[in-house]
Amino acid sequence: MKCPNCYSNVSNSTEKCPRCDWPLRAPAAATSSAAFGESPTANAWGRDQTNDAGVWEPTMPASAAWEQPTAEPASTWDQAPLQSVAPPPNATMMGNAMPTTVTLTSGQKTQLLFGAFFPLIILAIPIWFIGGSGGSEEISFFWFILGLFGLVVGWQAIMNLADFFSGVAQVQVDRLTKTQVVKNKNSRTYYGHFERIGRLNIGRENYDGAFQGAIYQVTYSPRSKRLWAMQQLG
Repeated sequence: MKCPNCYSNVSNSTEKCPRCDWPLRAPAAATSSAAFGESPTANAWGRDQTNDAGVWEPTMPASAAWEQPTAEPASTWDQAPLQSVAPPPNATMMGNAMPTTVTLTSGQKTQLLFGAFFPLIILAIPIWFIGGSGGSEEISFFWFILGLFGLVVGWQAIMNLADFFSGVAQVQVDRLTKTQVVKNKNSRTYYGHFERIGRLNIGRENYDGAFQGAIYQVTYSPRSKRLWAMQQLG
């Protein structure tokens, strides 16, 4: 490096020329730095913020300001009440009532025991008769039929005994949806279908006086599906 004044060779790290004392390095110009949290380019030109009070800033004309809609007066509101919807017929009569219980009478308990043991006695007669005969293919077929019949009769006996030992019957308010007649060879069975209870054998007398869609108070045994009483409420 050479001194620009006397053209002497000097070191690059020398600040003044040792021969003519000419300053070789000019001091760096002072620059303003951004405050903590500001962008590094904030106030890059060292602008004095205190002297900016008189600087012109564009403003939005009053005509272009956002216009807030005015609320409608409460006096113009429609004060008519909402239209009420009428509940369906008999809706309040059914409600969400849970079934209650009543104690079985002695006559009802007798019917449950009869319904449990009488079919078993009838089933025992052919079993005793076939058991005394010799084994053959025809006898084996009868045993198969009796086995299937015994499963059905045994299940019904268990349901009747379960209702008997519970000692109570259920009372349920329910809607009769339809009636049905099942015709066998020598008899007819009369059923009533309810929304909550399901199908019950209601008998000929109740079948003749039943109305589809009507509300009834039904007293029955839930496991054996044996009806004790049904009374129309609406």
